[in-house]
Amino acid sequence: MSDAGIPQRVQRFISTHIDSLEKLEVLLLLRARADREWTASAVSLELRITDASATSRLEDLTNRRMLVSDGASPPSYRYSPESSEDVQAVTELAAVYGAKRVSVISFIFSRPLDKVRGFAEAFILKKDKDGDG
Repeated sequence: MSDAGIPQRVQRFISTHIDSLEKLEVLLLLRARADREWTASAVSLELRITDASATSRLEDLTNRRMLVSDGASPPSYRYSPESSEDVQAVTELAAVYGAKRVSVISFIFSRPLDKVRGFAEAFILKKDKDGDG
């Protein structure tokens, strides 16, 4: 365990694949009900998000090899991570999210701030390299 009680594997998974709470909810919904196929409309109704947003999240998770699509029109999606490592990480993520929802949400939303800090620090380092600071 590390920051906020989130295991390192889960932190790595979130950092690599999850950039929004909505994407996390879509992934966990399809994982929880992996016995069925989901259209964007069905996900939209279940999570109360727009069809366009559901479609975007489903396509992104498919590109990240967390879901498979049947390629129909409209497509249906099913939870099916390509690697056993991802299966285990998502299982741990679901457990941590159930127990420490606020910690997971805080971790997701802390990431853009880290990028801004890194961007700002790049200017500080450049200033030092030029001998101005």
